[in-house]
Amino acid sequence: MSLALLILMSLFHLLAGLGMISLLKLNLKPWMAISLAMMLGVGIFSFVPFLMELCFIRLTCLHIWLGLFAATALCNIRYKQSIALMQSISKDISFKLKMYEIPFVLLIGFMLFVSAWRCFYFPPTPRDLTSGAEAIAEYAVREKTMLNSVFTVNMESTNNQFKPPYLTSLQIIYKYAGFPFGQVWLIPFVAAFFLFLYQALSLKLHQIIAGMLVVFFMAIREMFAYTFTALFDYSNAVFFFLTLYFLQVYFKGNQRKYLVLSAILMAMATYTRSETLILVGLVLPLFLWQWLSKKQPIILPIKDVLLFMLPAAAAYYLSISVFINHYLPVPYNIEGLLNKDLFKVQAYFLRVKNITQELVFSEDARAYYNWFIYLFLLLLLLELAVYRKLSKAAAYWLYCIAVVYFGLALASHIFPLMDITHSIKRGLFKMFPLVLLFAQSSKLLINWSNRLKNWEQNLNISN
Repeated sequence: MSLALLILMSLFHLLAGLGMISLLKLNLKPWMAISLAMMLGVGIFSFVPFLMELCFIRLTCLHIWLGLFAATALCNIRYKQSIALMQSISKDISFKLKMYEIPFVLLIGFMLFVSAWRCFYFPPTPRDLTSGAEAIAEYAVREKTMLNSVFTVNMESTNNQFKPPYLTSLQIIYKYAGFPFGQVWLIPFVAAFFLFLYQALSLKLHQIIAGMLVVFFMAIREMFAYTFTALFDYSNAVFFFLTLYFLQVYFKGNQRKYLVLSAILMAMATYTRSETLILVGLVLPLFLWQWLSKKQPIILPIKDVLLFMLPAAAAYYLSISVFINHYLPVPYNIEGLLNKDLFKVQAYFLRVKNITQELVFSEDARAYYNWFIYLFLLLLLLELAVYRKLSKAAAYWLYCIAVVYFGLALASHIFPLMDITHSIKRGLFKMFPLVLLFAQSSKLLINWSNRLKNWEQNLNISN
C-alpha cells in the first residue's frame, strides 16, 4: 500500500512537472525531461499548502488534495501540448544500457535503494527538523493550520520555526497521503536528480567517465546523508544547480524559455533557503559577461536580469517578509540578526580563510566530503597545465563555483548566525554538482571521452 501511494504521488509530481515543461516548450532528451519534471513537480507542490495558508484556507486533507489537483491542472492548462509531450517522450525513450554502464547503474541503484529505505523506515531525527518544519507539519495536520500551537512553546534556543515553509508544506502533503514520517518525498526527488546528473554528464562525456563522476559524487559522505534526511540544504543545492544549468543553456542558444525556467528554479531555490537571494546577486555578472561577448543592445541584459531576479525576489518576499512578519503569531527580529559591522572587510576575508581551513584543508573536511574537493582542484590544475586556458563552458562553471564559495562567506558575514560547522558546511552542497559540470566541460576529460568513443567505434567495426 505504501509503495502504491508513493508511486501515485510521484506520478502527480511528474504530471505537474511535465505540464510546466510543455508550457515552456522545452526541448529535452526523454530521460532529462522526466527527471526534471519530477523535481519541478516537488517544487510546485511545495508552494500549495503555503499559498493556501496565505489565503487563510484551512489545511484539511480535502483542501490539500484539491489544491494539488488545481496546481496540476493549472500546469497542464494547455493539455494538448502536455499530451503531445508525453507521446513524444514515450516514443523516443530508450531503456537500453551498454554493458559497461551496468556496473555503474547497479552501484548507483543500490546506493539509492539504501537511501530510500532509510528515508522510508526511519523517523525524522535532526534537531533542525524536529524543532521546526516537522513539528509544525505534525500539528498542522491536527489543527489544520501552520500557525498552530507549536508557536506557543518557548523555543528561544532555536530559530528553526522561522525558516521558509518549503519543508513544512511537503511534510504536510505526505502526512496526509498516509506517510507518518512525511519525508519520503525525498525518494523520487533524489532519484530524479541523479538521473538528470548522469544524463547531463553523458551529453559530452563517455558513459564510463560520467558513471565514475556520479559515483564519486554519491560518495560524498556528508551530502549522501541528506538524501534520506529531510532538511533544506539538499533541495536548495538541486534547485540552485538546475538554475545555473539552464541559465547556461539560455546563454548558448539565446532561447528565452530557458531563462524563464532558470528564473522559476531560482525562485524555488530561494524558497528553500532565503539567503540564496544573496547568491542571485552574485550570479548577475554572468549577464554582463554575456552582453559583452555578444555585443547585444544594453536593454536586453537589463530585461534578462529583471526576469531572472523577480521570481526569486517574490519568493523571498512572500516566504520571509510577508509570512514571517505578518502571519506568524510570534515576532522574529530578522534585522537583529544582521552584522553591525557590515563594511568591515577584514572580517569577511577572515571568514573566507576560516572556511578554507576548516572545510577544505583539514581532516574534518575529508571526513565530510571525502576527497571530492581535492579531485576538483587536481582536475583544475591539470586543465590549466595541459591547455593553459579554460574553455568558455568550464570558465562559466568555475565562476559559479566561486559564487557559492565566496557567496556563502558573504552570507555568513551578513548573518553571523550562519556558522561554519553547520550552515556553511551544508551550504557547500551547492558547489558539488557544479564541480561535475565543470568536469563535463573539461577539455582533458572530453579528450579522453573522445578516445574511448573512437576505440569503442573501432572495436564495433572490427567485430
